[in-house]
Amino acid sequence: MAEEAGGRREKLIIEAFDPPDGVCEVQLSYARLQTVAKRSQGHAKECCFIVPFILQNPTAVFEGLMRDEDEDRQTVGWRCYCGIPKCSYNRDGVEGRAYSRQVYLVFVNDERVAYNWRWEEADEEDRTLPANHQTRFKRRLY
Repeated sequence: MAEEAGGRREKLIIEAFDPPDGVCEVQLSYARLQTVAKRSQGHAKECCFIVPFILQNPTAVFEGLMRDEDEDRQTVGWRCYCGIPKCSYNRDGVEGRAYSRQVYLVFVNDERVAYNWRWEEADEEDRTLPANHQTRFKRRLY
């Protein structure tokens, strides 16, 4: 699933679905993982289990971000992977049901680094997509 890249444990590499029918590698930096883990055990478990699941089993992949708040501060945002995880995690890291009427988004920049991930409200007509997806992204790849 995930493996170390480099000898100094600088990042994790996750194989991700790459539309239309390929695979690409997406990186998660250890520095980002450590920052997220300080928030809660639940956030740490999302990084370990939900983020890879969404990257490998998306319900949709969008390209071209239209909202500034979705963009990476370091480089250009590239894709948003969307999906419904099998579970959620509370603040203490205890597994629970996936949130109803919500989807999980993983944002990846043009250097193929996952820089943000979170739960968001689902579209009323298609619960596998985020709300306002038509105006939020330039195109749907998958």
